[in-house]
Amino acid sequence: MVKKKKLRLSKSGKTITFIFLGIFISLALIGGLYAKTNYHYKKLGYKGLAITNIYKYNLKKLVDKEGHNKTLSTVLASKDYLDKNRDKYLSINYKEQADFTRHINELLDKGYKETEINDIIRTGTNDEVEKFIKHDYLKKVSDYLGFPYAKLSNIDRYYAYQKEEFTDNDETVVKVNIGLDLPLYDKADVITEDKDNVLANKYHQLGDTYIPNNLVDIDDKYCLNKNQRLVGIALESYLEMLNAATKEGLTLYIRSAYRSYKEQEELYQYYVKNYGVKKADSISARPGFSEHQTGLVVDVAVSKTGIFTETKEFKWMKENAYKYGFILRYPKGKEKITTYNYEAWHYRYVGVDIAKDIVKKKLTFDEYYVMYLDK
Repeated sequence: MVKKKKLRLSKSGKTITFIFLGIFISLALIGGLYAKTNYHYKKLGYKGLAITNIYKYNLKKLVDKEGHNKTLSTVLASKDYLDKNRDKYLSINYKEQADFTRHINELLDKGYKETEINDIIRTGTNDEVEKFIKHDYLKKVSDYLGFPYAKLSNIDRYYAYQKEEFTDNDETVVKVNIGLDLPLYDKADVITEDKDNVLANKYHQLGDTYIPNNLVDIDDKYCLNKNQRLVGIALESYLEMLNAATKEGLTLYIRSAYRSYKEQEELYQYYVKNYGVKKADSISARPGFSEHQTGLVVDVAVSKTGIFTETKEFKWMKENAYKYGFILRYPKGKEKITTYNYEAWHYRYVGVDIAKDIVKKKLTFDEYYVMYLDK
């Protein structure tokens, strides 16, 4: 019987084996640590290229310190990431835009500060920022864009209007947003579908198909003219207001409420025919530019004759209408903003909360709309 020889490694062979075993164990430990670290960054919200760049640019300490940072996560995941801008990225507020990282880089290259870049990106769409970048460098852009209601698309108009009118920064932004730097009726936005708190003026036109929802008939006993209609919620609030006024011995009637595009067109053409365009424009809105088409407006009166401003009802309306969600739409002294003559009888329903805020802030609806409602 032949005995099998045991395989014995030489001293050098044993050494090599231990070396390979050590390398294997080290790689396993490194791989495990790498996987654990990757999981850590994924849990923080960093993925793919972002994690690759964390290692590539040795940003582990920075990322661990910042934790989940949407801007950092986005720029690190972008092919446009530039390590030279790493600290500046952290001062930029995130906004979901297709070219977010590239835009930051290019704005920094143009000399804009991080605070200015925040205002530029916040106030513009991706396309608007792209267009702005092609613009020559503008000094002190945050003087205008720093206001929460500023629009990047209006930036050139802000500069031009202030240079011409010598208005302060806030006033400039508000007036330009209203459209007061443009010719009346020029390039008006056309609104075709009913929406809440709609603005109708000489820069925002209601299309000929615009019909408010929930128009309801008004009982003729509340009106000086028959066949009046109003949006339901506005009528409910008006009747509540009327009831309060009646309890104080006052008398109010609706002279005019909802008017369709066609009705406004007929009315305007009547004035044009009898008084000419200039006079017609001073006393009547062109079709589509009348608030009456919103179904949220009442022209009030005490009787078919008489001057409303000389009545107790007028004083009461000025002091109380806002409590029921109505505002004096074209106040005295604000003609340059509303572009309409003072109309003591014209009240617009905006809801109680907004009406109270408008009265508190002493604003017209045009100003309030561009500052707080235009999103």
